[in-house]
Amino acid sequence: MKMHSQYSERLWLWFFPRRCVWCAGVCEPEAMLCADCAGAAGPMLEAELLPETGIPLVSVFTYYSKARKILLNFKFHGQKKNAHSIGYAMADALSVSGFADKPGWLFCAVPMTSAKVRERGYNQSELLAAAAARWLGMEPAPGLLLKTRETRAQHGLPREERLENIAGAFAAADPDLIRGRQIVLCDDICTTGATLREAARVLKEAGAEEIICLTYLRTDLSEIEEGNFSI
Repeated sequence: MKMHSQYSERLWLWFFPRRCVWCAGVCEPEAMLCADCAGAAGPMLEAELLPETGIPLVSVFTYYSKARKILLNFKFHGQKKNAHSIGYAMADALSVSGFADKPGWLFCAVPMTSAKVRERGYNQSELLAAAAARWLGMEPAPGLLLKTRETRAQHGLPREERLENIAGAFAAADPDLIRGRQIVLCDDICTTGATLREAARVLKEAGAEEIICLTYLRTDLSEIEEGNFSI
């Protein structure tokens, strides 16, 4: 993987040691998992296509793996420091998939409303997009998409209600910044894919040349397509 300079990496790791993306314990500088977790993790997920879109989806681990704990602590319990290590894992997955070989990708996060950001204190997907972009020496693009209205939490909603809930909730901040660009659309989790599909649709309509979706966790896409999932 193409990394930032060795000096800046050493400096960053001095203040923010690499954390295991399963248990959050300290691990080796070039590792994603500590020695205790490495044997149990198995291989990273292979890239698949986001249902109904033909857009590649790159994820690191399944939603039902031990990796879920570190993400939930990062997302809901203020552990922002874990964005550094989770973003590294996402960057590595993108690199291994071969999609990071071309330069010039913009890393765009699924947006939240300003009210939701104030409530949580941060947009977790934006932190992950910035971290992954930094590790690959590419360009984060915060604010490329806007969330135009508050929606119910997708968690727990049936598939059809998720689609209805998120429809029309995103807009391009400035289509001129999107037109003709290659964009990595980042989110923390892909469950049914409804959120990513809606955000990707807006990017496509604004003129994005190519889109890849990148998440830390995802459910089994075959179960999503059959409607057999429980999140």
